[in-house]
Amino acid sequence: MGRAGGERVPGVVEMKTSKHRRITPSSSSAAFERDARREIEHFKRALNSYADRFASEPHLSFEQHFFRLAATSRLAEGEERRRG
Repeated sequence: MGRAGGERVPGVVEMKTSKHRRITPSSSSAAFERDARREIEHFKRALNSYADRFASEPHLSFEQHFFRLAATSRLAEGEERRRG
C-alpha cells in the first residue's frame, strides 16, 4: 500500500527489501556446521587463555576477552581467504 501507481502515499513508510542472498538447504547446513565449529574453537581458545590474560588485565571480563579473540580470528581468516 505504500505506493499507488508508483506515487508516494503520505504517512506510509515502506519496508526495504532484504539484501540477504538465498542459499540452498544443503549449503546452509554445511555453512551452519562450519560456523558452529569455528565458534566452538574460539570459545575453547578463550577458555584456555583467559586466566593468563586476567592475571595481567583483571578488569577484563571473559566476554570481552572472548569477543576480542573471536574478532581477531575472523580478521585473520578473512585475510587467508583473500590470499588463497
